[in-house]
Amino acid sequence: MYRRVLAVILILAMVISPLMAEAELTYKPYGEDEFPIWTMKLRRAESIFFGSMVLTFPVAMLAWSIMESNGIVGADTPLEAFGWQLLMAGGLSFTISAADWIIGEVRGE
Repeated sequence: MYRRVLAVILILAMVISPLMAEAELTYKPYGEDEFPIWTMKLRRAESIFFGSMVLTFPVAMLAWSIMESNGIVGADTPLEAFGWQLLMAGGLSFTISAADWIIGEVRGE
Protein backbone atom coordinates (compact mmCIF):
# COMPACT_ATOMS: atom_id res chain seq x y z
CA MET A 1 0.00 0.00 0.00
CA TYR A 2 2.81 2.40 0.97
CA ARG A 3 4.62 1.78 -2.33
CA ARG A 4 1.49 2.44 -4.37
CA VAL A 5 0.85 5.75 -2.64
CA LEU A 6 4.47 6.78 -3.11
CA ALA A 7 4.35 5.76 -6.80
CA VAL A 8 1.16 7.78 -7.36
CA ILE A 9 2.71 10.84 -5.67
CA LEU A 10 5.87 10.59 -7.78
CA ILE A 11 3.92 10.15 -11.00
CA LEU A 12 1.71 13.12 -10.18
CA ALA A 13 4.74 15.24 -9.35
CA MET A 14 6.39 14.38 -12.67
CA VAL A 15 3.23 14.97 -14.69
CA ILE A 16 1.93 18.12 -13.00
CA SER A 17 5.21 20.07 -12.69
CA PRO A 18 5.75 20.52 -16.47
CA LEU A 19 2.10 21.49 -16.87
CA MET A 20 2.38 24.22 -14.23
CA ALA A 21 5.66 25.62 -15.52
CA GLU A 22 5.62 28.81 -17.55
CA ALA A 23 7.04 28.43 -21.02
CA GLU A 24 9.50 31.14 -22.08
CA LEU A 25 9.20 31.26 -25.85
CA THR A 26 11.58 34.15 -26.50
CA TYR A 27 15.24 34.40 -25.60
CA LYS A 28 16.35 37.44 -23.62
CA PRO A 29 20.12 38.00 -23.35
CA TYR A 30 21.56 38.81 -19.96
CA GLY A 31 21.92 42.45 -19.10
CA GLU A 32 25.27 44.03 -18.30
CA ASP A 33 24.42 44.55 -14.63
CA GLU A 34 22.68 41.20 -14.12
CA PHE A 35 25.72 39.40 -12.71
CA PRO A 36 28.68 40.70 -10.66
CA ILE A 37 31.97 40.98 -12.50
CA TRP A 38 33.68 38.37 -10.31
CA THR A 39 31.17 35.72 -11.43
CA MET A 40 31.96 36.43 -15.07
CA LYS A 41 35.68 36.12 -14.31
CA LEU A 42 35.04 32.87 -12.44
CA ARG A 43 33.02 31.54 -15.37
CA ARG A 44 35.85 32.38 -17.76
CA ALA A 45 38.41 30.69 -15.50
CA GLU A 46 36.21 27.59 -15.23
CA SER A 47 35.79 27.41 -19.00
CA ILE A 48 39.52 27.75 -19.57
CA PHE A 49 40.33 25.22 -16.83
CA PHE A 50 38.07 22.46 -18.14
CA GLY A 51 38.76 23.35 -21.77
CA SER A 52 42.50 23.04 -21.29
CA MET A 53 42.10 19.63 -19.61
CA VAL A 54 41.62 18.22 -23.11
CA LEU A 55 45.21 19.20 -23.87
CA THR A 56 46.88 18.89 -20.48
CA PHE A 57 45.70 15.36 -19.69
CA PRO A 58 47.50 13.75 -22.66
CA VAL A 59 50.57 15.85 -21.84
CA ALA A 60 50.44 14.62 -18.24
CA MET A 61 50.04 11.02 -19.40
CA LEU A 62 53.06 11.38 -21.69
CA ALA A 63 55.14 13.01 -18.94
CA TRP A 64 54.13 10.27 -16.48
CA SER A 65 55.05 7.58 -19.00
CA ILE A 66 58.47 9.14 -19.60
CA MET A 67 59.14 9.55 -15.87
CA GLU A 68 58.01 5.99 -15.18
CA SER A 69 60.23 4.52 -17.89
CA ASN A 70 63.21 6.42 -16.43
CA GLY A 71 62.46 5.17 -12.92
CA ILE A 72 61.70 8.61 -11.48
CA VAL A 73 58.17 7.76 -10.37
CA GLY A 74 56.15 4.62 -9.93
CA ALA A 75 52.68 3.59 -8.90
CA ASP A 76 51.48 0.42 -7.22
CA THR A 77 48.18 0.26 -9.13
CA PRO A 78 46.89 1.67 -12.42
CA LEU A 79 44.30 3.66 -10.46
CA GLU A 80 47.05 5.35 -8.46
CA ALA A 81 48.89 6.20 -11.68
CA PHE A 82 45.68 7.64 -13.14
CA GLY A 83 45.20 9.74 -10.01
CA TRP A 84 48.68 11.21 -10.28
CA GLN A 85 48.18 11.91 -13.98
CA LEU A 86 44.88 13.63 -13.25
CA LEU A 87 46.52 15.69 -10.52
CA MET A 88 49.30 16.74 -12.91
CA ALA A 89 46.76 17.67 -15.60
CA GLY A 90 44.71 19.64 -13.07
CA GLY A 91 47.80 21.53 -11.96
CA LEU A 92 48.70 22.40 -15.53
CA SER A 93 45.13 23.51 -16.28
CA PHE A 94 45.06 25.60 -13.11
CA THR A 95 48.33 27.25 -14.15
CA ILE A 96 46.88 28.11 -17.57
CA SER A 97 43.70 29.45 -15.98
CA ALA A 98 45.62 31.50 -13.41
CA ALA A 99 47.92 32.90 -16.11
CA ASP A 100 44.90 34.01 -18.12
CA TRP A 101 43.41 35.68 -15.03
CA ILE A 102 46.69 37.49 -14.26
CA ILE A 103 47.01 38.69 -17.86
CA GLY A 104 43.42 39.94 -17.74
CA GLU A 105 44.04 41.81 -14.48
CA VAL A 106 47.25 43.43 -15.78
CA ARG A 107 45.52 44.53 -18.98
CA GLY A 108 42.60 45.87 -16.98
CA GLU A 109 39.91 43.75 -18.60
